[in-house]
Amino acid sequence: MRRVSAAFLAVLILFSSALPCFAQEPKEKTEPKTEPKKKLIIGTKVAPPFSFKEKGEWKGISIELWEILASELKIDYEWKEAESTNDLVDKVSTGEFDVGIAAITMKPDRAKKVDFSNSVFKSGVVIAARRESSSIGGMFGQIFSVEVLELVGSIALMLLIVGGLAWFFERKKNPDEFGGTTRQGLWEGFWWSAVTMTTVGYGDKSPKSIGGRLLALFWMFFSIIMISIFTATIASSLTTQRLQSVIRGPEDLAFFRVGAKTNESPIAILAERGVRASEFDSIPAGLTALHDNQIDAFVHDLPVLQYEILNDPLWQGSLIIVPKDIQEEEYGIAFHPADKTKRNKLREDVNVKLLEMKISGRYAKLIRKYLGN
Repeated sequence: MRRVSAAFLAVLILFSSALPCFAQEPKEKTEPKTEPKKKLIIGTKVAPPFSFKEKGEWKGISIELWEILASELKIDYEWKEAESTNDLVDKVSTGEFDVGIAAITMKPDRAKKVDFSNSVFKSGVVIAARRESSSIGGMFGQIFSVEVLELVGSIALMLLIVGGLAWFFERKKNPDEFGGTTRQGLWEGFWWSAVTMTTVGYGDKSPKSIGGRLLALFWMFFSIIMISIFTATIASSLTTQRLQSVIRGPEDLAFFRVGAKTNESPIAILAERGVRASEFDSIPAGLTALHDNQIDAFVHDLPVLQYEILNDPLWQGSLIIVPKDIQEEEYGIAFHPADKTKRNKLREDVNVKLLEMKISGRYAKLIRKYLGN
């Protein structure tokens, strides 16, 4: 009996000690803590019309583009300013900036430092020069230009051909006006075709044969077209002379005083061509020097120069863009380089949004807002 009681007591004690374990409520699972999203540092620099300050606020094509991208990708950010494009790229590469956006030319040496987005703008390095003033010498130079002389030569050849045909048709039926030796007949035919073309029509010669009259009918109408082309070419040549500069293209730069902005890619581009450029701290400073005849040409990116010249009445009347690119280039958004074993997700997300904006036409609308059509 004592053994049964002792065993029962032991079982009771064991059960009572285990009972709280069964009665204990399960612990609630704790959610892992999520760290707040990092505020990105977006670097930029003054490069109108892509990025510039207006009443202390950043404006421009690149600025608005990033604001749209950040809004749609839900990115928290703040702006930081760099001194130059090279400084901007360097600070993105070291991680001081997470992203760089302005008018950043995508170049191989920069692509080794940062990750670039897809192209956001196609541009070119061009030359700004003073508008050439009209002069008697310049006008004669344009009148006797290669283009005009080629046209005059073509007209002379046509006169000779038509004159020869006129002599061929008229030499027997109209020997008094187109007769004589072959040499004399060709000259008389040339004279007739010239006075008919210029509508002078002295009346000293007139075709009498059917072939000659049909030729005369054709030549009178065709001459109207020829005279119109000749007049338009001369007018265009004289107008071009007033709008052009002494510098006609990149090949002329070696013979003139050239300027460019400090720490920008045109300095290196000019150096590769053997052109040593005076350096200026800003685009307006360089264009002012150009206007004041301190330099003969200023080299920079096309949209930036266009924007500066078109927004200053003084420069708009005195400076022009030479219509020949020194070098084509494309702008991109620079990202802090990702670990080579990882994907740069931010860059990929931005590229997708950029593509969506281009397809929808929103990006073209943004460009037109600042650069027109």
